[in-house]
Amino acid sequence: MRTFDTSAGNLRVLVAEDDPVSRHRLHAALSSWGYEVTSVVDGHEALREIARPDAPTLAILDWSMPRIDGLQVCRAVRETAAGQFVYVILLTSHDRDDDVLEGFDAGADDYITKPFDSRQLKARVRSGARIVRLQQQLIAAREQLREKAMHDPLTGLLTRGAFFEICDGEIARAQRKSQSLALIMADLDHFKRINDQYGHLAGDDVLREAAVRLRATFRRGDAVGRYGGEEFVALAPGCLMADAVALAERFRERVSAEPFETSAGRINVTTSVGVAVIPGVDNSWALFKSADEALYRAKAAGRNTVALAA
Repeated sequence: MRTFDTSAGNLRVLVAEDDPVSRHRLHAALSSWGYEVTSVVDGHEALREIARPDAPTLAILDWSMPRIDGLQVCRAVRETAAGQFVYVILLTSHDRDDDVLEGFDAGADDYITKPFDSRQLKARVRSGARIVRLQQQLIAAREQLREKAMHDPLTGLLTRGAFFEICDGEIARAQRKSQSLALIMADLDHFKRINDQYGHLAGDDVLREAAVRLRATFRRGDAVGRYGGEEFVALAPGCLMADAVALAERFRERVSAEPFETSAGRINVTTSVGVAVIPGVDNSWALFKSADEALYRAKAAGRNTVALAA
């Protein structure tokens, strides 16, 4: 009767072993314990499997294989920064202390001597599986923290810092590809009056709804953020001035077209928008300064309007 290791879950295991008898024993044992197993015959195929998007997270590599041996696979995996963590167990007949140290220096996490004992193999793989899952939990927690740090908790838009970071990257890409880059900066008109008259909870409702309408205006590849307070920004790569103005006007119309539903009732809101498109811009400061000056002109012109950078 097959007995499954309850810690196996859906863990994918790679077996790289050129000896067919040993490879079959490994594959059969791991499968009987509930692991999802992929078997290959040399290091070249092992590296190809590890490079896949759905790569195995635990690998059992024979030290001595044709073309590329287990040590070379270990080194290649550890030298590659991209991709997920792979726990590596070396399968080897080299059991001298110097050989074991060489294996660990190459990046192996554990080793098993040949011929292997099934109970020892099961214990080593189970230990490796626990470490893989802990690593995955740490990565997931880190990504959650990064996601929270990048997004404004009220509106869900990019924070100012995250927006600047993306802007710097888009400027560099625009220079490489000789593309235009448009920055749209918007300010909700007389927002302080909304807070004073309807309360801050209603003001928060207005900010959230403005963010919804901002996201609905721009393309999926555009970056949209909360610049601070009631100011919003949007970055549109590859957008010429005429297109950028059309986007800005569309957002202005979306804001003013329908009253905002809030906890204090329906509130009419308008926004002023500044647009900047600077050919060959090489820094975010110049782009933001230009958009901010355009926004100031929109406010000076009576608000609820779109103004272009000079």
